[in-house]
Amino acid sequence: MNPVFEAFELAAQYRQLAELLADRHDDEQVIADTLESISGPLDEQLENLAKMVRNIESADRGVQETIAGLEARHAALQRAAERGRKLILDVMRMAQRDRATTALFSIAVKKNPPVVVVDSAAELPPTYLTYQEPPPPTPNKKAIAAALKAGMPVPGAHCEQSVRLEIH
Repeated sequence: MNPVFEAFELAAQYRQLAELLADRHDDEQVIADTLESISGPLDEQLENLAKMVRNIESADRGVQETIAGLEARHAALQRAAERGRKLILDVMRMAQRDRATTALFSIAVKKNPPVVVVDSAAELPPTYLTYQEPPPPTPNKKAIAAALKAGMPVPGAHCEQSVRLEIH
């Protein structure tokens, strides 16, 4: 078989596997079958899988950066729209106008519903106060870990050792 054709076919197989993983395909048998169809020595397969993982991680970083940029742009556009609304309101107030009609828009200054402003919560009678339930206590995992590491048993807790994959 032609080595160039084999390289393209191998790349297509890894791309298919990456797509299966990216699409959150939970059927382990489909992923196992796809992985099994990829030929070559184990070390070569592992290297190619590591390349695939690195490419996915790189794409994920790009997506995260894009999201952050879009969120910043979204916030900037919201601030600009709010400044524009304030400018229109200020201009209409200076002109002592409650309404304006243009070819494209009808603009009106409207009153908001009244809001309660609390000047001093300490002076309010108890009937106007709401008492919140304190949050339930949460486990202190650092203290539990220290006790377990020191060999002390902690009822209701234990340590687990897991593994992770590092690609350098």
